[in-house]
Amino acid sequence: MKKFLIALLVIAAIGGLIYYNLSKDSDSVFTLGSSVRNAVAVKTMTIQTGNISSYVTAPGIVKEVNRSQVFYDTPLRILDITVDKNDPVKKGEKLIDLDTFSLSDEMERLQVQKEIQSITLQKLESGQGLLSLESSLASARKAVDQALDKQQSAQEEYEKQLGFYEAGIIPKTQLDQYENAVKDVKAGVETAQLNLESAEKAYQSSIGGQDLDIQAQIKSIELLSSQIKGIEKELSKIKSLEKAPISGVVTEINVMKGGYTMSGQPAFTIIDAEELQITASVNEYNTRDLAPGQPVKITGEALGDDKELSGEIKAVAPIATRVQGSSGLDTVVEVTITPKDGKELLKPGLNVDCDIITQEKNGVLLAEFNIFLDDKDRRQYVWLIDQETMTLKKRYVTLGIYSDMSVEILDGLKAGDIVVADPQPSMKDGDKIKIVE
Repeated sequence: MKKFLIALLVIAAIGGLIYYNLSKDSDSVFTLGSSVRNAVAVKTMTIQTGNISSYVTAPGIVKEVNRSQVFYDTPLRILDITVDKNDPVKKGEKLIDLDTFSLSDEMERLQVQKEIQSITLQKLESGQGLLSLESSLASARKAVDQALDKQQSAQEEYEKQLGFYEAGIIPKTQLDQYENAVKDVKAGVETAQLNLESAEKAYQSSIGGQDLDIQAQIKSIELLSSQIKGIEKELSKIKSLEKAPISGVVTEINVMKGGYTMSGQPAFTIIDAEELQITASVNEYNTRDLAPGQPVKITGEALGDDKELSGEIKAVAPIATRVQGSSGLDTVVEVTITPKDGKELLKPGLNVDCDIITQEKNGVLLAEFNIFLDDKDRRQYVWLIDQETMTLKKRYVTLGIYSDMSVEILDGLKAGDIVVADPQPSMKDGDKIKIVE
């Protein structure tokens, strides 16, 4: 019996110890579970070093640097056009053949008159005034005959072209040119007839005032010399305008064979497609850091997917301009960009996108935008994780340049720091956290 009681006491003691230990373990599990349930679940990010670029994006248009247009001041008939649209040409290459017969004929006529006037002057100076007057009279009559012949030819040509116009072959503007030619020739006839009348009066009034006649003859020769020089200059100019002023590609031809050149409209437009530049319009809010020499990344649908060209800012406009945008008038600054490669892909008129790199830094602390919050004073801060206590600590930071996905950290953190990746405004110092994937 005594042994049985001792056994019961031993069993009771062992049971008590087991219950005590179980109760202690149960309290510990409850406390730990409560702590875990109260912790804030967060995702984290480790601060690392890297490279960052800050850039400005702007739309751009590819343009040629060298562009030349050929204009003709005088209506001239076109004998032939020796190039076609989109043809490559070299500087000095023939573009067109123009009819300069009327100018050449006029110059020859003036040269003949000058020779006659020079002979007349010699006779006046030798005292043969009457012979000089007779020569002038003959010259004036010849000039009238020549003017009448030209008038008849011009009238016949006009009537011919009138028939073409009435048949709908030529436009009214071309007919007007022939009509103007008739008027010009008619004016020449009237001038020649006036000259003839003057010569006849001079002949009839004999050779009184011979000194005055000599002076007048000298002036007449000077006038003829000036007119001849003017025609020579005009012919030289026309011949030069028959040739390409620059090497490039013919992009516009606004004349046709058999027609006439027209003032105010370029007959030819030539561009140098080898030397190109890009004009980009940068919004006024992004122009503060722009400067010549900054690198540019050039992309665009016309270049192909994943194709990126490099360039460099050549110039920044000293003034801003207002342009029509999608939501009204925008204020922009024009930037000129020189492409460095891929010029075979660029063509004048193409639209491209330009990423102008305004700042670049290597080996600096970087982080994504989503780790930062602003306090009421617009100061940026992050929630730094104390890895020993697994609690949060507010840490104010100073930020540097921005890129699309990241920002430079100038002060407040160091490489290897772990911060909350998606912080919430409700977080506060000392909050317990648990890290989740």
